[in-house]
Amino acid sequence: MPSPQNELLGEHRSEQNETAMSPKLKVGATVAVLLGFVGLLQLQQLRINRLTADNADLLSQLGQMGSLQDTNESLAHQLKAAIAASQTNQSELLRMRGQGSRLRQLEQENAQLKSEREQLALRMQQPQAAAVSSEEGQVTAVTEVVKKADASPSLDTTDLGSLELQSGVAVHFDLGGGTNCIVTPTASSDGNNTMQIKVGVTNADGTFSELGVSRITARPGQNCSISVGDRMIALAVKLKPQ
Repeated sequence: MPSPQNELLGEHRSEQNETAMSPKLKVGATVAVLLGFVGLLQLQQLRINRLTADNADLLSQLGQMGSLQDTNESLAHQLKAAIAASQTNQSELLRMRGQGSRLRQLEQENAQLKSEREQLALRMQQPQAAAVSSEEGQVTAVTEVVKKADASPSLDTTDLGSLELQSGVAVHFDLGGGTNCIVTPTASSDGNNTMQIKVGVTNADGTFSELGVSRITARPGQNCSISVGDRMIALAVKLKPQ
């Protein structure tokens, strides 16, 4: 068994060892605390750096968003301008289509008016042709009457000669024995002359008693004769220019 003295020596050595190790433990604890604090500072610095980087990234994104917004606004203005130009072009196209439709309508109306004008000209030519035919027939008939009158020796013939008269103006001729002749020429549309010839006597009171009236159509300056009452009147008429 150990002696009491040895036990006391052992306890004293143990206390000395514990007293010698206590400052080391304190230093180690302090170092550990300092290391932990340094580590926390480093972590905080890393977090701050990361937040700074994130903030810079966000600022960059905000700048890009601002640029995108400006780009969007520019595109919006361009789109509005394109829409306005498209509407203007569409309005111009509609106006041109309307003008084209009106032009086609005017062409149709012009063609219709031309057709109506041609039909009207044909209608006007038909009465003129009929009048010319009638006047030619009248001239033929008058010629036949003149020939018949020439063949009849019972009528007194009075030749008035070549006359230059004015259209629409009546001219008196004294046939002798109180008998008078009134010639009224008229220009026809075909260039011929139509003469109205009246024969009558002048009474003592100055009044005119008509014995007969006839009409004859002939070419200007053509010698012709016609029976008027009991007389045969021969003449050739040219009209004075108006």
